[in-house]
Amino acid sequence: MSIHHYYIFILLLVALTGCKGKEDNTEQAHTAAIAPIQIVALGRVEPLARITSIGCQTGGIIRKIYIAAGDSVRKGQALIEIAHDYENALLQQAQARYATQSAEIDNVTAQLKSARIKSDNLRTRLQRIKNIYARDAETKQNLDNAQADLDQSLADIDRYNAMLVSAQKTTEQSQADINVVKAQIAQKTVLAPADGVVLNMDLTEGAAVSPDRPLFDFAPASPLTVLCEVDELYFDKVKLGQKAYIRNQGMSERLAEAEVIFLSPYIKKKSLFSDDSSNMEDRRVREVRLQVRGDAILLFNSRVEVVISI
Repeated sequence: MSIHHYYIFILLLVALTGCKGKEDNTEQAHTAAIAPIQIVALGRVEPLARITSIGCQTGGIIRKIYIAAGDSVRKGQALIEIAHDYENALLQQAQARYATQSAEIDNVTAQLKSARIKSDNLRTRLQRIKNIYARDAETKQNLDNAQADLDQSLADIDRYNAMLVSAQKTTEQSQADINVVKAQIAQKTVLAPADGVVLNMDLTEGAAVSPDRPLFDFAPASPLTVLCEVDELYFDKVKLGQKAYIRNQGMSERLAEAEVIFLSPYIKKKSLFSDDSSNMEDRRVREVRLQVRGDAILLFNSRVEVVISI
C-alpha cells in the first residue's frame, strides 16, 4: 500500500467513525425528545362537592322565588315557595280539632277533681255513720245509703278517668294530624341543602313544577377542582401530589396552579366530552381530579387544558 492510499484509508476510517458518533448522538437526542415531561389533558371545572340538581318534594304552582342565578345562599335558606293554600286549610281544621279536644280534657279534668273531692267527703260521712251505727245510734238504712253514695261517687271517678284517657288519645291524634300537615307545608318550600351558589334559574312565579323534574343547578361551597381524563399512554405517569397548571384550551397563559388530588382506580372510555361528535378515537382514559390553588376565578363547567408536570 502506498502512502497515498494509506492516507485515504485513514481519512475514510475517521469519516466513518464520525458518522457513527453522530448517529448515536442523534438517537440519544431523539430518545430524550420523546420522553414526556408534561401531560396535557382536557378537563372540566367543577366544585369538589360536585354540581347537583335541586328538585322539590311535591308538585304545585310556584308562589314565590327568593333567589336568582348567581346568588350565594346559606344552608337552610328558603329558595322557592310552592303554593299551599289547601294545606293551610287542613292545618286550621286540625288545629281547631285540637283546641276542641284540649277544652274537653280541661272539662273532664275539672269534673274528675270534683268527683274525687265528693268521694273523700262521702267516705268521711260513711265512716262517721258507721261509728254511730256501732253505738246503736244510727239506722241501718242510713248506713246503706251512705255506702251507696260512696260507691256511686267512685263509679263516677272511674267514668271520668276513662273519659279523660279517651280525650287525651283524641288530642294526641289531633296533634299528629297537625304535624302531618305542617310537614306537608314544609315540603312546599325548597331550602338550600348547603352553603353554595345557585347556578341557573329559569323558573317564573306561577309556573307549575313536579317532583320528577329538577328545578335548577346548585354548586355547594367547596374547593374548586378540574376533572380531566388522561390518555392510556400516560396511566403510570400521573401520581398524587403532582403539580399542574390550568390554561384555556389552545392558549399558553396560565389561569391557575393546581395539584393532583385524586386518581380513578379504574380505566374507562372517554366520557367528559363525549358530546363532541368529531371525536372518533377509541382510546381508554383514567379520570384525574386536580384541586385549584389560590383565588383563581374559573367558570363552572368550562372546558380547560390541564398541564401536569411529571
